[in-house]
Amino acid sequence: MSQKRAKQKRRNSRLKDHQRTGKVLKPPMRTLPNMQLVPWLRDTFPDMLWICSLITKYGDKPGMFTASEVLDRITEILDESESAPEDLSVLTGQLSSFDLVPDHVRTDVIAALKADGLYERAFPWELVRGLQKYEEVPGQWILDGWSGNARVVSADVPEVFLRSVIESSRHGQTSTATKAKAMILRAYLQADKLMLPPSIGAEWGDILPRYPDGITEEERQRIEPSIRASAMTMLNLSSEPGEAEAPGLLWAKSFWRQNWKLYECEAEPIEDTTDGDATTEHSSQIKSARDIWQQRLDDLTERFVAKANTSDPDLYIPDRHEVLTGLVYRQVRALGIMVQFPGLWTMEHGSSTLRGLLESRIVVKWLILKDDAELFGRFKDYGRGRLKLLKLHLEEYRDGMDDPPQELDGQIEYLDALVNNDLLEEFQDISIEGNFAGVDTRRMADQVGLLNEYRLVFAPASANVHGEWTAIDQYVLTQCRNPLHRWHRKVNDDPMMRLGPAVVEMALDMLESLVDDYEEGIDVRP
Repeated sequence: MSQKRAKQKRRNSRLKDHQRTGKVLKPPMRTLPNMQLVPWLRDTFPDMLWICSLITKYGDKPGMFTASEVLDRITEILDESESAPEDLSVLTGQLSSFDLVPDHVRTDVIAALKADGLYERAFPWELVRGLQKYEEVPGQWILDGWSGNARVVSADVPEVFLRSVIESSRHGQTSTATKAKAMILRAYLQADKLMLPPSIGAEWGDILPRYPDGITEEERQRIEPSIRASAMTMLNLSSEPGEAEAPGLLWAKSFWRQNWKLYECEAEPIEDTTDGDATTEHSSQIKSARDIWQQRLDDLTERFVAKANTSDPDLYIPDRHEVLTGLVYRQVRALGIMVQFPGLWTMEHGSSTLRGLLESRIVVKWLILKDDAELFGRFKDYGRGRLKLLKLHLEEYRDGMDDPPQELDGQIEYLDALVNNDLLEEFQDISIEGNFAGVDTRRMADQVGLLNEYRLVFAPASANVHGEWTAIDQYVLTQCRNPLHRWHRKVNDDPMMRLGPAVVEMALDMLESLVDDYEEGIDVRP
């Protein structure tokens, strides 16, 4: 088996790993007891901004070493202080952890860091100046060492620096994020607050002294997932007992919300389409594609109409012929509109046509498979009942008005004639089921061998038609390009639509299959 095929099989097996809970399929990680999702960038990163900044600015090992020097020096000062609390929590390098240092020791800490020539390297001015824009920064006192010694830099330098830190830390598996999490583990191990099982301890004891740049790629792939998982466990346990929200989480909320006022949104550059020659060529390509597709549609329409007009409709009970013919011709008409309007040649705007095509094919094949004359009558009755219900609602709405408009009366009269066209409404039931058959579309598709088409075309097209989040995220909104805005979504005001042949070609293929099904089944009598 090829590597590509084996990889594909592994991906396919992931769905089988999901466990069903009610009507929800849960991946294995979501089935673990007490599992809590903690978004790295949103909730954890802001408190680890200092460590991530050093790693981003100096590189993995130099950045980690600089952070280690600071934390070790502060620990030494605390150990030497006679009045330091014995129950001091772990000094991890999170901004909120600096607030654990007692007030009376803080001046000594800054003085010692400066005397060692460490302060300005460990707390670079672009970071400090950037943090000075915020209110209620945890560990604010450690930044005061710059007082009276502020360097002059361009106004945009702090923003550029913070953007680079967020870019390098944007998800929890980046190199920067992983190295920052390793620093958390280091702090807990040094404080004897983390006990490792012997098997893990033996492995880590050999690798950690050489981490991060003295290990092999195989060792990295083995140890880094464990580092990330263990660090996040320690971070989740760092809240004080009885505390409503950890200081780090409060800062995370404040950090991101303040960024809206501090920094501007940055939009995706809009493509320049002022090139006249390119526009002319594009228009020519659209016309050529439309002509080709229209010819193919004309051929399919001719085939279909010839079959529809020569097949015996059974004038005594024409339901079967009328329902099947109507279902197919509705899609022929829909394709006629799609081919003529390039705005529908995209998944965003053409998905309703694709969905309608596949749904009609599923229903047509299902009706032919069931071979039950009563079903065609039920199809009509269901539609009549829904139309009757609309008319009754409109009448009720009109009766509640003091002066109903004539246009409303006219609409009700039109519906009344339509409802009573074949059968008096006094003899019409109103169904409140989801469809005429009492069988959902997925089960129909499964029964007629179109389950893959349902999964791969109907379901995503339905998501688009219903305006589910995936469709909105793909087409309607775009991400702000400013990392300080955490890539939030904003209105996509790019007027350009990326046209492509795939949607129309798929629609024409589906219509051809639908016409094939119609030709094969229209003359078969139940």
